[in-house]
Amino acid sequence: MGFKPNDGVRLYDISQMPDPTFNKEQFVESVFNEEYILVVGNEVVMNKDEEPTGDVNKYILRVINDSMGQHYKDFNELALHSGQGFDPIRNLLNNKAFSFDIKDMSPELTALLSTRLFPIVLTTTFDSYIETLMRHIWGNHLRVVNIDDMNSLRDFRNAISGYRSGRSYNEPTLFYIFGKAVREEYKKYVHTDDDAIQIIEKWMQLPKEDPTLSLVRSKKILALGCKFDNWYFRFFWYILKREISRFGEGQVAFMLDVNNQIDNQLNKFLKHSRIYRHNDARSFMSDITKLFNSVGEDNPVNDIIIKKRRLGGVFLSYCSKDVMLASQLFFMLRKQGYNVWFDNSNLSGGDNYNIEIEKAIRESKVVVSLLTPNVAHDMENGNIEDKYYIREWRKASQIGDKRIIPLAIDGYDLRAHYHVSVYESIVSDALSGIDLMQKDGMARLLLSLDKELSNGEGYYE
Repeated sequence: MGFKPNDGVRLYDISQMPDPTFNKEQFVESVFNEEYILVVGNEVVMNKDEEPTGDVNKYILRVINDSMGQHYKDFNELALHSGQGFDPIRNLLNNKAFSFDIKDMSPELTALLSTRLFPIVLTTTFDSYIETLMRHIWGNHLRVVNIDDMNSLRDFRNAISGYRSGRSYNEPTLFYIFGKAVREEYKKYVHTDDDAIQIIEKWMQLPKEDPTLSLVRSKKILALGCKFDNWYFRFFWYILKREISRFGEGQVAFMLDVNNQIDNQLNKFLKHSRIYRHNDARSFMSDITKLFNSVGEDNPVNDIIIKKRRLGGVFLSYCSKDVMLASQLFFMLRKQGYNVWFDNSNLSGGDNYNIEIEKAIRESKVVVSLLTPNVAHDMENGNIEDKYYIREWRKASQIGDKRIIPLAIDGYDLRAHYHVSVYESIVSDALSGIDLMQKDGMARLLLSLDKELSNGEGYYE
């Protein structure tokens, strides 16, 4: 006879389980260590002034309904009533008159991606809004992958497999995991249940050791939007992770509907799996963006930097307005095994700042000067004498055995007059400049650092 509990006794009550807490320090460190990828759903793409729900799929459907004088409730119904060979979605998105304007996008998503802390983005959308934004941020450095485009998929696999030994692939990449509505009609993208079956079949055909799957499984997931009532997205979670316990290392932000039974089931399931959830993806994006952009003493990233910065390897010199870029570079270089000193007066506490900085420059093997449009603006306007980063350049150039690497980013022009007349007049013996936005920019930087630190010093143990 099976065990029978007494009336009113509940053997297992999930409502009594405490919610997992959001560890800001752990999250910030993981993000800056390039451990996360974003998975972005259609629910968080649009500016709500443009589309009240914020859902780009509903926006596209509304535009099509208005143009056709129809009232289709979803893409399945639209496909059912469309003529043979007529695809109104593909026609709309590939029409030159239809523009993908960044100002029409969610300001929360725009701000988050603009931090550059999430270079790898997987999207369940099939339009070009997110791609337009990422190209605005990363330029030609962006790699675009389509699960239904074997050429892009093959190039992506090769890039992952051929990445520098011992270093993780982290190039700016947008992956359309359910296809993109490109002009070619034979290319699939998911907008109906039948399409989903065909695309999922492609994912199932990938071998377990496929570099694409290996990369995603090696990362932590931050899911934004991607409501769980979308059954093919549920399958995607399964096919990529296989074990839901992997999500325990990451955060999940989605858009719950309290009246949706499946959403409530998801919430219980994630709670049982000890995964942090947030029921408003947009406010979560705003909160973490503020966290990343703050440089105040109450920001957990400050303590993390203090613990991780070390003398004797690389000294980062930067304009104070570029603290976010410098923070990203600091963590990236630390992850690659270099001792890095991150110069930030907010972190120095009671130390004598000038003495501390001079010591850090003297003990470093390489000084990397981060050159950005903010620096170019100071140079062009003659506003440099009171800039602390200029003093750091001068100090480094006065030390005979110090190698200085000019590192350009965000459109700083290494051939412009301001660079030749100002920078090179201060740092005349610097190595050739490296443009981090070029395809091989990061590889060239790491190669230069390895060469300068070839005696083994400057790496952390």
